[in-house]
Amino acid sequence: FDRMETGRTRSLKMDRGSAMMMNYLNGSIGSIMNFNTRSAALQTISTINFLNMRENNPIAAAKAMGNIKQFSKDFVRIMNSDMLKQRRDGLSMNVTELASAAEGSKNPIQSIIAKVLKHGYLPTKMADSFAISFGGATFYRNRIKMYKKQGMTTKEAEKQAWLDFQVLSER
Repeated sequence: FDRMETGRTRSLKMDRGSAMMMNYLNGSIGSIMNFNTRSAALQTISTINFLNMRENNPIAAAKAMGNIKQFSKDFVRIMNSDMLKQRRDGLSMNVTELASAAEGSKNPIQSIIAKVLKHGYLPTKMADSFAISFGGATFYRNRIKMYKKQGMTTKEAEKQAWLDFQVLSER
């Protein structure tokens, strides 16, 4: 209940035993999720979050995908955007990083495990980026077309479509 009320995973008034139990639970969740391909596969379902019944309905999205050249450009733009790079942040890992994590810790083994587990979410993070890029590419292109029909210039339409895409993907 404390988590729901405060939005924090740890209570400030936790005793030593409770803190140890939270460490155990958080560690077990990390172990289960580490390189969990099911989680990554399920993440791709969020591609459909970008469909609507207006300008990016299933038929319009299929047409946008049919223009492979433009779809590819939009997909790559989104995948390489600062927004998605930030979502995937922290995916690089090296031995020096592990050593430094262990060196500055009271519990070096736990620090190394934490670093490894952090990087174990790579498949899920990549699937998240793929789903956003794949679904977002049709949304972005169809939203540009909608704004251009409403009289915006191409530049204005692209800017507004990108903002709309960001709001939707964050939600």
